[in-house]
Amino acid sequence: DLIFQTAVGKYKALASHVKSINEKGQPVLIGTVSIEDNEVISDYLHKAGVPHEVLNAKNHEREGEIIAQAGRKGGVTVATNLAGRGVDIKLGGAVATQEDRDEVRALGGLAVIGTERHEARRIDDQLRGRSGRQGDPGETRFYVSLEDKLMRVFASDMVKKVMGSFNIPEDEPIQSSLITKALETAQKRIEGFNFDSRKQVLAYDDVLNTQRLSIYQERKTALLGTDEQIEALIFSMLVGNKEAEEAFAAKKEEFGAEVFAVLMRRLLLQVTDAFWLEHLETMDYLRRSVSLRAYGQRDPLIEYRKEGLTRFQHMQNSIAASVAEAIGRIRPADDARIRAEEEKTRAKLVAASESGNEQAEQKPIVNTQVYGRNDEVTIKRGEETQTLKYKKAEALLPEGWEIVTKS
Repeated sequence: DLIFQTAVGKYKALASHVKSINEKGQPVLIGTVSIEDNEVISDYLHKAGVPHEVLNAKNHEREGEIIAQAGRKGGVTVATNLAGRGVDIKLGGAVATQEDRDEVRALGGLAVIGTERHEARRIDDQLRGRSGRQGDPGETRFYVSLEDKLMRVFASDMVKKVMGSFNIPEDEPIQSSLITKALETAQKRIEGFNFDSRKQVLAYDDVLNTQRLSIYQERKTALLGTDEQIEALIFSMLVGNKEAEEAFAAKKEEFGAEVFAVLMRRLLLQVTDAFWLEHLETMDYLRRSVSLRAYGQRDPLIEYRKEGLTRFQHMQNSIAASVAEAIGRIRPADDARIRAEEEKTRAKLVAASESGNEQAEQKPIVNTQVYGRNDEVTIKRGEETQTLKYKKAEALLPEGWEIVTKS
């Protein structure tokens, strides 16, 4: 690793090094941590007069083709970590002849340059692995400055003292095993921090996942269980509620076991889904706010588990209460009303068939008398009559109502 005091000094040295190896024809791959870094590097290369390609992980198909050509003679490619991932870089280019490959090998193979150490050593190793593949020659080098995020947060003070003790100018690099070790230590600290963060997130997710498995098991029973399983599940919700148990038995006898089982499936699914969605919103709010309890010397995770369990039990009680209430309100359909609706539908179908399935044009309603919006009028449809304000009556006119008199 080459360590510089400033980012400007680092970029200048990088551009100068790339220009020198590009002049002899050795291919170069420059790996960056962000699109912003790509643009900065590109500006310095333009100033140095180095032709290059810039990949920003936007068009994966095209960028995969470009990065496959990064091993051609004289090629300079600037890419983020994601650009062209999974594409093998062959010396001489993707369709190079054996002579082209031998020529690039003689020049030293692919030179891989990193502009900054990543938070994870694994990503640095992936970038290094782009060079020297399958026995081919190659080289890797990282350019690091004290203004890089990793150094600024974790290692800058110690390294500044080292560089200051040697009176090193800001645009000259230093190679030191001590500084390299400090970088690796900083990476391990960040990796440990990220691991602990993921572990913490998983612990919170496990709380909700346990509840999710319980609810999904109930839904699975409602969807795929036998009628006996449905009855047992519903009856378990009514234990201790004598009135609901009696209503359950009465409704089962009134509707018949088969029809009643279908009704119970639908009821259980509707009620469970409604309360579960509400519970998810509640748990999300709790997750975002529970961290504040650390100020009261309480562990947020333990508080989340305790309150999450309390709210889950409250949700289950609400589901049971809603199911019990709904069972008591179930009524058989009004046969006369159903027959009337069926007759009306049948008449419409016959009329449509006789008219050649042509849609009847609605005649505009013409009112010869002018009414105020708040004038009370009497409307009639068949034997039905209503007295209400004109602004409400007007909305009913397209449904077959007629204004009879003004009150």
